[in-house]
Amino acid sequence: MLKKTDISEAGQSADRQECYACYRAKKNCLCDSLKPFATKMRFVILMHAKEAKRQKTGTARLAKLCLTNAELLIGIDFTRDERVNALIQDPSYIPFVLYPGPKAVNFRTAGSGLLKQEGKTPLVFVIDGTWACAKRLLNQSQNLHALPRLSFSSSYVSRFTIKKQPKEHCISTIEAIYYLCKEAEEAGYENLHAQNEVLMTVFKRLVEIQVNYQKGKGRRGSGARS
Repeated sequence: MLKKTDISEAGQSADRQECYACYRAKKNCLCDSLKPFATKMRFVILMHAKEAKRQKTGTARLAKLCLTNAELLIGIDFTRDERVNALIQDPSYIPFVLYPGPKAVNFRTAGSGLLKQEGKTPLVFVIDGTWACAKRLLNQSQNLHALPRLSFSSSYVSRFTIKKQPKEHCISTIEAIYYLCKEAEEAGYENLHAQNEVLMTVFKRLVEIQVNYQKGKGRRGSGARS
């Protein structure tokens, strides 16, 4: 015979069934918004282990699901990571780290010639984690730290309203990939026909769901106190 607590726990478990693709509760699954597309650039998202443990439904995973030629790796120090080193050493790629810096190039500047070498594909490592974690990951990963940096020609403000950004120029992983695709297309390197808009579509849905959840939680809390 089931106890009352057993019934309650069983109900909660059923209600919290997860989608194995986007890792969200099935009732808030975002997969119907996903329309994967290909870019000329190849993306490798490096998620800090702490971020992977804490943010199972973060924007990095959603970005990965939107890109057909991307992969996601988890770790802290990628100096001796076989997969990362194999990609860096592959002569068909021009590797970069998407990270700001005084010598960073972008698709609109003269330095963008580095991005358009004949017969080579830009390989973009995107670091996912809090600002502090991302900085530590880059500094600890000597192979990544030695790579040229890629950044934006314009400044962007994050639309991740459910999170407080440490600095004005800090944006989420999915936003960073979106804006890089946008600038690459404006520079004539990519020809995406607005397919990259799916990144913003799924991102906005994520924020909207979370905002509605927080509002509902607040209303329930107010009722309990009254």
